[in-house]
Amino acid sequence: MIFAAGKGTRMGSLTRELPKSLIPIAGSPILHHSLKHAITYPFKKIIINSHYLYSQIHESIEAFKAKHQHIELPEIIEIHEPELLETGGAVKNALGVLGDKPIFTLNSDIIIKSNSNVFEYMNQQWNPELMDFLLLLQPFEKAVGYRGDGDFELLSNGQVSRVTTASHYNYMYAGLSIVKPTVIAENLARIFSLKDYYLACERVYGTCIPGEGFMWYHATTPEDVKAIEQAIKNN
Repeated sequence: MIFAAGKGTRMGSLTRELPKSLIPIAGSPILHHSLKHAITYPFKKIIINSHYLYSQIHESIEAFKAKHQHIELPEIIEIHEPELLETGGAVKNALGVLGDKPIFTLNSDIIIKSNSNVFEYMNQQWNPELMDFLLLLQPFEKAVGYRGDGDFELLSNGQVSRVTTASHYNYMYAGLSIVKPTVIAENLARIFSLKDYYLACERVYGTCIPGEGFMWYHATTPEDVKAIEQAIKNN
């Protein structure tokens, strides 16, 4: 499931008439970068939620399908949210389509470049007996477009931790996770964030892509867009 419903208010004038996920970076809308990444793995379905200027999201998805009609694409399903449900509410709203098996979730404001298949790597790390959530982590000093003090420490057993006295954390959440929909289904709220689960650190594990062949870009502000384009060009 790709989250593409946000308004992207911190993008300022770039999102007055354009959804954040459609801001062009390095020649393609950010959403297309997400879709290009997703079709490297044999998913049967890709679900995309939308809200703000959702008709443009639909048109962009159709353009992506037309551009890639020479290959067999997964079924791409759009779910329009008349009201923003946040990430957890979006998953709960899509349970009828997602089913009850573990799913990947991907934020559409990130771009991942990797020499290896990130989905395959995370799937190999996934242990449903121990985990309800598996987060892709990134050392925050290596991220382009990230502003903050990190999100987690990573324990020796792979579990994430947040020490309340820490001034900063060595790892940040990279916007890609494996999630158990059955856990989300138990939440009685209609609007809630997956972040609530991640920060609780209960049955939440993390993993990093080994080696140097992995780059992570996060588009939050117009300055990030310029920085990401330059970084991609340099790499």
